[in-house]
Amino acid sequence: MIEIKLGAEKQTFEQTMAACIGYFDGFHLGHQSLFNKTLAIAKRNNRLSAIISFDPDPWVVIHKVPNANHLTTIEDRKRLAAALGFDVWISIQFDEEMANLDPLVFLEKLWDLKIEDLVCGFDFKFGKNGLGDVQFLKRNESESFHVHEVSEYQVNHEKVSSTRIKIALKNGEMDLVSQLLGRFYALHGEVVGGRQIGRKIGYPTANLEVDPEYVLPKMGVYAGFVNIDGLQFGAMISIGLNPTVKSDKLVSIEAHIFDFDRDIYHKNVDFVFVHYLRPELKFANLDGLIEQLKLDEIDSRRYLKDKRI
Repeated sequence: MIEIKLGAEKQTFEQTMAACIGYFDGFHLGHQSLFNKTLAIAKRNNRLSAIISFDPDPWVVIHKVPNANHLTTIEDRKRLAAALGFDVWISIQFDEEMANLDPLVFLEKLWDLKIEDLVCGFDFKFGKNGLGDVQFLKRNESESFHVHEVSEYQVNHEKVSSTRIKIALKNGEMDLVSQLLGRFYALHGEVVGGRQIGRKIGYPTANLEVDPEYVLPKMGVYAGFVNIDGLQFGAMISIGLNPTVKSDKLVSIEAHIFDFDRDIYHKNVDFVFVHYLRPELKFANLDGLIEQLKLDEIDSRRYLKDKRI
């Protein structure tokens, strides 16, 4: 997939493109309705397919905050875009200058890239004070520039949005999360060393270090998968403070991978959250913890039996 960074300086491109535009945190079903339309238009008109996104999140710049939590990092979104078959990823370097750009100047930047079909959501806004919107784009259509508006996408009579998914994650409503995303929620990160307590009690775990940008699911124990080198393994995943074995307040993310004994330290893997099993508990001793882990394993294996992806 070709990557283009679009900033203050003029950028040009040789081939015509059909592109969709937005921040696209989560790549959820609402976003996918735009992606599908873009890919279809690109194929029909023999153009390259592109996603136009922003870096960093415009919300961070406009509200002057240091960071924000997201369902997906920019690298996640690029991987998902490539998997969908997009040809080009265009990253708009978003700063105060870009936020205050005249909408027509912003649009001219897209024309310079030979974007001849632009797909956007019904509520998309851009430019100074959000003055650029779908109606503005349509007023500037021409023989070489066509705008395709996509209406609101709903599940259960409610708009699919990143905010709705974040709330469901915090409530441990993983069935709803996967329904809105069109896939199971996953965290991508590096396997790092832990305290080896799990190994001592017969439940070795892989400890995941993730980008602090991620929205973490509700603390507790989950049935899920760990994706390693293109292979998928059933697992039970814990997010929490591990109060039975440690007293600090650092959140750990770890998985006991079923029927697995390979060394995966320093590998990049995905922890995939399928079903919330229970809240985190503090046990009087390790024996109590071990008995609960045995029950968690039984529940996880049973739940994952028909859930492989």
